[in-house]
Amino acid sequence: MGLTEAKAREAKDVVTARVDFDSTTRTIIDGRTNGFCKLIVDRATREILGCHVVGERAVEITQVAAVAIAGGMRVDDLAHVPLSFPTYAGVLGRVAATATRQLNLNLNWHAGQMEGA
Repeated sequence: MGLTEAKAREAKDVVTARVDFDSTTRTIIDGRTNGFCKLIVDRATREILGCHVVGERAVEITQVAAVAIAGGMRVDDLAHVPLSFPTYAGVLGRVAATATRQLNLNLNWHAGQMEGA
């Protein structure tokens, strides 16, 4: 949902972060490790421009991202949301924490903490 990485790069300086499903607890528990979640973020504003998910429960994960985007949530705000663990939606918190670190922003607590992100 949202912009593709290529489309976002046409107009903005972006940061992308990706978490593969083979590194997340819920997907490993369920044996559904094929897939990934990727966020595209505007470097200057920290606005989430797009979220792409391939794999199990992709619709549920992107739905959480859609709420964050519609609410104007910045990626570092999303990284601080205490999403349930272990869940598929939790991968979104982990990828948001990864993007936040790429932006060199401080995370006192992050959603991927339980997963060792």
